[in-house]
Amino acid sequence: MAAPEATEAPGCRRALEELISLTSPARAQEFSERLFARFGSLGDAVSARSAERIELLEDSLEIEQTFRCFRRAMTQMLRGQLMQRPILSSDEHVLDYLRGRMAYEPIEQLRVLFLNANNELIADEVLGVGTVSAVHPWPREILKRCLDLEATAILLVHNHPSGCPRPSRSDRDLTERIAKAAKCLDVVVHDHLVVARNGTTSFRKAGYL
Repeated sequence: MAAPEATEAPGCRRALEELISLTSPARAQEFSERLFARFGSLGDAVSARSAERIELLEDSLEIEQTFRCFRRAMTQMLRGQLMQRPILSSDEHVLDYLRGRMAYEPIEQLRVLFLNANNELIADEVLGVGTVSAVHPWPREILKRCLDLEATAILLVHNHPSGCPRPSRSDRDLTERIAKAAKCLDVVVHDHLVVARNGTTSFRKAGYL
């Protein structure tokens, strides 16, 4: 498989080099070039599987730990911006958080944001993990968690590792099934977002929900 074309802005290349230089200043430029040649972007390099990245870093556990800490810090920062505020699928803070968590994941997954009556976040959980092209969550498991958490609304999100955010027919069918089941329990499905490297699609804005 050919490596992705490295077309990201020089500033992102420099940021990756600076991140690596925290633990390996002498080889920061070399390792940065390797990662960009393999993954093509800062986001892909940071979000790549550890095993893929560490091979290019010549088994440097110190540099790998820096990547993990950086990703955790970014996730917590973005998550903190969601607390104690209404969760809306069009909110840039929400989209930034979801892109950071899911857009570069190599395996498709379904994430559910469980909300209270004020649309504030109760829980954020991954309820389905699939392959590189499909995920198969069970609507009853999602609704069971709604009852457990006393959630009155949910926001569905899943990623497309292919990079294209266009929903498939099966995505639309699954969303319809979940929405119908949720309605029976007076749980509102605010939206279903497809998150990918090349953009985000809202089912509600597209008229699918």
